[in-house]
Amino acid sequence: MKPDTAHPNPDRDTSEKRALHARSALAGYFFLTGAVIPVWASRIPAVKEQSGVGADQLGLALLAMGVGAIITARVGGALLDRCAPRFVVPPAAVAASLCLALPGAAMGPRELAAALFVLGVAHSLLNISVNTHAATLQQPLGRPLLSSFHAFVSLGASFGAVCGVVTAHVGLSPLITFQAMGALLALAALAPARALARYTPPAVDQQCGAGGSPGRLRLSPLLLTLGVLSLAAMLTESAVQDWSALYAQESVGASGAMAATAFAAFTVTMTIGRLMGDRLVLWLGRVVLLRSGALVAVAGFSLALGLPTQATVLAGFALVGLGLSCAVPQLFSAAAEIDPRRVGKNLGTVAAIGYLGPLLGAPVIGVLSEQGGVGTGLLVPVLLTVALATGASTTRRRRSGAAV
Repeated sequence: MKPDTAHPNPDRDTSEKRALHARSALAGYFFLTGAVIPVWASRIPAVKEQSGVGADQLGLALLAMGVGAIITARVGGALLDRCAPRFVVPPAAVAASLCLALPGAAMGPRELAAALFVLGVAHSLLNISVNTHAATLQQPLGRPLLSSFHAFVSLGASFGAVCGVVTAHVGLSPLITFQAMGALLALAALAPARALARYTPPAVDQQCGAGGSPGRLRLSPLLLTLGVLSLAAMLTESAVQDWSALYAQESVGASGAMAATAFAAFTVTMTIGRLMGDRLVLWLGRVVLLRSGALVAVAGFSLALGLPTQATVLAGFALVGLGLSCAVPQLFSAAAEIDPRRVGKNLGTVAAIGYLGPLLGAPVIGVLSEQGGVGTGLLVPVLLTVALATGASTTRRRRSGAAV
């Protein structure tokens, strides 16, 4: 008689197919996560003019958006441990897409602040829910996934930015732009919902409800460290996004097109790095990948800031993008592994601390740049990238179940 292993297991085959379909569906939601905010960001000047807000009022409105994101990451992450994330992702994607229209209708500083707060809440819920569900998919599929998923965020961001620029060139108002793009993204969010819902990662439903009270804040030293490292990575990413083009103009007299290319080089290499990241973490391990990536980013900053020519600025920011590409995905993955009963809560806590980075970094770098030039301001992310390399060992894989 032939052993049972000679016969295919149809239930197992069906489960594996559903898991792969869920992975493909979730990649689409990561793409949507990346696309929403760049559509808004690409039309900020037009929204500022339409709503009649000053620079200081716009800054407060953007702060409201960040506050909404931080609160939701913390509270929403805990709530995700009490329900299946796969059922939260599609409605969160629809809500974030439709909320895109709100800032386009704002006609004053208070309306704009309220609109951006709501958009920040909706987008943060989407961001935390897709990352939490991705973390639950890694174990049954037997491979790391978060880096490649975050590559879809980068691709979505490029798509959203291009759409925003195109609508500006053809003369569409911000409201029409946001309504059209919001409706398009909301419809796209409905398509993969069934594939996502049909697969239940093992033990996820049993873990739901075990995450504790959403309002109770408990920070272990490990969780706090991962949050601070996430802050360093997110602040550095936002610093390059906000200041790389201006640095290229200031340091080497680059044209507008050349200055924009500096940020494009960063974005392209970050996307490439994330596409390779899951294979690299299997080959190198998380600690080596994170530390070596941070050192590559430090080398990139050193090249761009220490030997400023057009070629070195482009090459330097390209290295920074490559080096930082896997930082946030691996920090999120490390947070998710601490306790399988609190994946959403721990991941949301790390993300909430990380979101403070862009909020704190923008004014600090701005003040330093005003006093000593953009190159001086960019020394802040250089130091934080060194700290990221130093703290990489905290992401070492641990046995699940530690209390936090």
